Amino acid sequence: MISKLIAIKPFSDPYINITWQVSDFCNFKCSYCNPGNWAGNNEKKNSAEDFDKIIENLDIILTQHESRGYHGFKFFFSGGEPTVWPHLIPLINWLKQRLDDPHIAINTNLSTSTNWWKEHYHLFHDIVASYHIDFANTPRYIDNIVFLQDKVNYLCCRMMMQEDRFDEVIAFGKTIPTLLQNYNLEWVPLFDDISTTVGPWQYSEQRMYDFFETHTFESQTKMYKPNGSKWHTSSKEVYESGYEQTLNGNRLVAERKNFFSGWKCFVDESLFINSTGHITAASCGQGPTLGNIYKTVTTISDPITCKKVQCTCGTDILITKEKTNG
Repeated sequence: MISKLIAIKPFSDPYINITWQVSDFCNFKCSYCNPGNWAGNNEKKNSAEDFDKIIENLDIILTQHESRGYHGFKFFFSGGEPTVWPHLIPLINWLKQRLDDPHIAINTNLSTSTNWWKEHYHLFHDIVASYHIDFANTPRYIDNIVFLQDKVNYLCCRMMMQEDRFDEVIAFGKTIPTLLQNYNLEWVPLFDDISTTVGPWQYSEQRMYDFFETHTFESQTKMYKPNGSKWHTSSKEVYESGYEQTLNGNRLVAERKNFFSGWKCFVDESLFINSTGHITAASCGQGPTLGNIYKTVTTISDPITCKKVQCTCGTDILITKEKTNG
């Protein structure tokens, strides 16, 4: 039996994780997602002047962390739907020139055409492909995952477990192993809102909770796939007994191990940029404000003592943290 979780740490050298909600526009409008992630209400930042300011401020941020000995950088682009943001590809190209092999990841609903992915897949190490059953173009989703399975280091098919179509999502998710030779498959329990005040979804049937007892994450690799970044931008779970294992945030949530109130959290290792350009240390609201990517940026922050009841963001769960209370 695994003992109590006491820390989350990098596998090797500490790295900087930058999660970027590049816009608040999405072509999906899922009932379980906050309109702040899809309504498109924020002022659009699509001009050449906006892009120049992004680059100027991002260079300041990178230089600050490099001066502290950080060399590994992971960028995780989300939205909205990030593939429709006009700055995405130019920004990734700039990052690949500015940094030594940055790790590039994206969270997408995979609704963009297969031709788009054929043109741009080489820019990404990780593709997290969420399946939202109310809006997904299932044939296109399938075409894209079949194409991408041997083109990137990590392809994850995230089944968003919508309560009123729970069994339909299960049925589709179970086809993934028959479609792909390489896959990572997550069964994702919902939260009641995608926001900093999020709480776990209250499913109406016990069988739905029971499903997550036996279904969290599945993986298979039978084909060649490219390597990831040279920097080991991943984390591990450390237990009281000394046992360690690769961190999987979705599994920790399903196992209800994502409660870190009172822990020391190194929020300076994780920056969150929202759709208006507002920068904070971590996305949970616990870290300080660090400026705006479209205006000015301030200095990095110190570790904090977490006061949030539950850690719900996958990238926040990855942050180095240590248990300090009983």
